[in-house]
Amino acid sequence: MQDGKELEYCNLSVWFDRKTLYAMLQFLVNAGATVTWKETKEHFHLLVCTQDGRAEWRLQRVNGVYRWQQPDCSVRDTRVALILYRFIQKAKGHVVVKMLHESGLLIKHIRYGEAVRIVEIKGAEKKVIYEKACSVTMDQVIAALKRRDAEERIPVLRLELDYELATLYDALHAKDTAQIRRSTERLKQLRKEMLLLEA
Repeated sequence: MQDGKELEYCNLSVWFDRKTLYAMLQFLVNAGATVTWKETKEHFHLLVCTQDGRAEWRLQRVNGVYRWQQPDCSVRDTRVALILYRFIQKAKGHVVVKMLHESGLLIKHIRYGEAVRIVEIKGAEKKVIYEKACSVTMDQVIAALKRRDAEERIPVLRLELDYELATLYDALHAKDTAQIRRSTERLKQLRKEMLLLEA
């Protein structure tokens, strides 16, 4: 990102653990932003002030993690925009980022912290720069839509993913091929479930 660009975040949905959220706050302060917050049992209110303006963000506390859902959020300060983008990626969040600059508009669709589609718009011309293939079946989507416990399941699923990744790490160091296969298969299943729940 260069100076002069304005970023707009749409359909923002990200889950932060306390450590990641506080790391983001530290990065914002280090970048020169004035950061104040108020935390209650249900919410985490955050106010970020820079020379280019102020942003007020509200996160919801659910089962010990912080859920940030916001339909739209404009960020004029490039440093704040970069930090926010970095931590959305780190927390494997979802967002549509619109980068407005002098030559046009670049739209990035981020799912699980990685770009799945990038579109460039210049005047009336629209060009798809990148698109990632999807491996989820319609039956899996329907099953996920029928589930009502998604909000409770997602934090637990994140912990299961972390545990399985740690198991895989240990298996790789121990060169335990059987455990590596089991962990890899389990991670594939957990990833598909996460894709369905957060779709």
